[in-house]
Amino acid sequence: MEVEMWERLKQGYENKIYIVVVIVGLAMAFYHMLYTQVFLQANVAHLNTHLGFCLFLVFLDLSAKSKSKFQTLWLLGMALLTLFTVGYVQIFWQELQQNAYFNTTLELIIGVIIIFLVLEATRRDFGLFLPVLAMVIVLYPFVGKHLPEPFRCTALPIDQTISNLSIGLSNGIYGVVLPTSANYIFLFVLFGGVLQALGGSKFFMLAAKLIVGKVQGGPGLMAVLSSSVIGMITGSAAANIAIMGSFNIPFMKKHGYKSEYAGAIEAAASNGGGIMPPVMGIVAFGMAGITGIPYLKIIVMAIIPALLYFFALGLYVYFRAGQLRIAKLPPEKINMKELISSAPSFVGPFVVILVLLINGYTVMYTAFWAVVSTVVIAFLRKDRPTFEALIKGFANGARAGAGIGVSAACVGPILATFTMTGLGVKISSGIQTWSGGHQFLGLIIIAAIIVLMGCLGAALTAYLVTSIFGVPALMKMGVGFEQAHFFTMFFSTFAFLTPPVAMAALIAAKLAEADYLKTAAESVKTAIGAFTIPFLFIYCPFLLLLPQEPVSAARGLIASVFFLFATEVMFIGYYMVRCTIPERVLAGVGGLCLFLSVVMANFSLFFIGLGLVGGVTFLQWRKKSLEVNTKLSPI
Repeated sequence: MEVEMWERLKQGYENKIYIVVVIVGLAMAFYHMLYTQVFLQANVAHLNTHLGFCLFLVFLDLSAKSKSKFQTLWLLGMALLTLFTVGYVQIFWQELQQNAYFNTTLELIIGVIIIFLVLEATRRDFGLFLPVLAMVIVLYPFVGKHLPEPFRCTALPIDQTISNLSIGLSNGIYGVVLPTSANYIFLFVLFGGVLQALGGSKFFMLAAKLIVGKVQGGPGLMAVLSSSVIGMITGSAAANIAIMGSFNIPFMKKHGYKSEYAGAIEAAASNGGGIMPPVMGIVAFGMAGITGIPYLKIIVMAIIPALLYFFALGLYVYFRAGQLRIAKLPPEKINMKELISSAPSFVGPFVVILVLLINGYTVMYTAFWAVVSTVVIAFLRKDRPTFEALIKGFANGARAGAGIGVSAACVGPILATFTMTGLGVKISSGIQTWSGGHQFLGLIIIAAIIVLMGCLGAALTAYLVTSIFGVPALMKMGVGFEQAHFFTMFFSTFAFLTPPVAMAALIAAKLAEADYLKTAAESVKTAIGAFTIPFLFIYCPFLLLLPQEPVSAARGLIASVFFLFATEVMFIGYYMVRCTIPERVLAGVGGLCLFLSVVMANFSLFFIGLGLVGGVTFLQWRKKSLEVNTKLSPI
């Protein structure tokens, strides 16, 4: 995970804060696990407990690694203030709900302090972007009520605003986002921490080597396969790049990939874990939490888009390996007995997740048994994990989940302001106006907004905020509810990968010792499917396994596959052999025709596109045959 608390604990026994951090992390994990099985307290009290754990753990952990005495004291003060304010809410939550919008002065002060604590914890853990965005949106109505249309919006009195944002306990910080963190996201992030600490990364890396190690581009394909699985369970692209990239990137470079190519492949593969069933990532849990769409249905809807994305990514790796003349991996003996014996420990929990979801159990219940099955199966093995590894997994998982919980709480006031002031309706109407009511242009505008919001790494924030105004706008332009949310979720997941910031590429570039701009540009080529597949499943619902007329569904699926294929050939300039410029142009035009055939539901463009791709294939096959014959012919 992002924060290795156990490592710091071992390295610094003299700092007693480390010990407290681990104890609090374990307590948080135990509480949330128990709550899935036993009704410990009412929902509002549960959310407040979750918030308290998140704030307290974040402040404690940050104080433990602070090198400044002043900052350490400040953060410890914030942790103590958290105990006081959250404790007050825990005791008087029923009275606070009854007094909503008519709270006493003391209650309003408590509410302001809670807002401040959430903003400060988010700033310390995630940077300035999200808390500044929250403050701008929350304060805008007080300025907007004096502005002319279309900038005017309503504003509640200051006391009612504070109540709405926090201490009223029914909206804002305690609104629709915090329950998603408490009941969905935290538990699966905890699962990821435990699975990883017990050796999940090593197992999936060995499995990837066994499956694709002997294929052209094996080192890159290993990175794609292993990072996609690990990214699915960590819930964080940044954590996945840091964990898997430290091995995958040097391994790819050693076998011939240029630095920027290795960084781009790792960034794209790690980010892709967020849309990979059956666990997917935190944005998918956010979608389930606020839409009411069953998580099992979201998993099913993600199957084809995820396969298409990794199909395109695999093509990039394969073609790039051919272009760079990267040889297959030399034969290497893998201890099959060890791999098979450890497989149940890491495959078993995924089976448990699928079986429970298919049988209608809640996500909370499923997450509990995913964690339990991981631990139980691991201890049934001969090479049992150490107690230290288990503690490390729970502690690191809790810390990562606490950070996400703090950011979720920070998003709450943004959503509350959008709904209570009419800002969401205004922006939604603005999108319709800017697009002129044209669906495709509206999709581009919303995608651009998501990218700008999510490029700093706050993918969940980008989805939650954009869905408030983006989804209604899309629905007014004829897009279905589920498709509109999936479009927003998909783009939000990959916003971390896109310029102008492209944090995923930045992290990968550092590990690869590559130029950041080259790596970022290459990441876009590598993950081209992430920026085109959402448009395809809007016009071809079958790609989300939604009902569609059979002939159109077949055309859309075939066109999507060959569009991604042609696009990668155009970008890389290699297919069977190196492509000439005319061949790359033919591939690009063919891909564009196939893409437009889905958007415009046009069979003529579909056949033209297939014909152009077939033409490129014929030219490449003929050149390849000539090369082979030249090598075989006697001198």
